[in-house]
Amino acid sequence: MKKFSFTVDMVANDLDIENVKTGLALYCKDNHIDAVSQVKASGIKSFSEQGFKVWRARVTGVTAKQAGDAHNPKAESEA
Repeated sequence: MKKFSFTVDMVANDLDIENVKTGLALYCKDNHIDAVSQVKASGIKSFSEQGFKVWRARVTGVTAKQAGDAHNPKAESEA
């Protein structure tokens, strides 16, 4: 027997944790009949806007520039 572990990160303003756990558990039950599984939540972390952008770039590879939400500094005024 082998134990397989997975990590799923979901970022949203609001999320029904119980519905997500139930959905994942039902998926495992329906698609992996010979496996015993447990789905549990491991916590919630609050991100600042910048923190989210850094996480997104590091974990998913989508930069702020690619997503279109990069900071646009004011153009320098001509003297």
